[in-house]
Amino acid sequence: MTIDFYDGNAADYAADGGTNPRLPGFLAQCRPGGRILELGTGGGFDARAILDAGFALDATDGSAELAAIASSRLGQTVKVMLFNELDAVGLYDGVYACAALTHAPRADLGAVIGRIHRAMVPGGIVWASFKTGTAEGQDGLGRTYNYLSAAELDQLWRANGTWAKLTLESWLGSAYDRRPTEWAAVTAVAG
Repeated sequence: MTIDFYDGNAADYAADGGTNPRLPGFLAQCRPGGRILELGTGGGFDARAILDAGFALDATDGSAELAAIASSRLGQTVKVMLFNELDAVGLYDGVYACAALTHAPRADLGAVIGRIHRAMVPGGIVWASFKTGTAEGQDGLGRTYNYLSAAELDQLWRANGTWAKLTLESWLGSAYDRRPTEWAAVTAVAG
């Protein structure tokens, strides 16, 4: 199970990271000083940058072990929460999910997107990145991914929220496993 991997490897995972180079572009679109929800904070590197940029942050992770490490790094509590437990309404100016929602089961992702939309204020920005592919499956480390195509991501986001604007970007990169990885990210403005 994916959370078991992160709980069992939390110290190594949290030590292996840095800030996402796409984070500043997301933050530049958010209301200055606004409240941001981070889904899947991992080791807290991006969360630290969000706080340092002057935003209020509610960081979450499904792994209790990673949440504890990130809480220590941030000096504030990281909530242990699964995506389907998000119940906020009209609270966030931004929602940031770097390589996190890519772990949501395909069957659940539409409902999770709907929860994200409900959690945002009108005009709020969401940025979420995904490993792309054609079929749900596991990587070599035993983590489960939804592996959606860019077209499937576009369709899912449009079907599960009213967005004033929705764009996708794609790139070749890597991840914790150091393997070449095709990525896609959704940026959407809540309508």
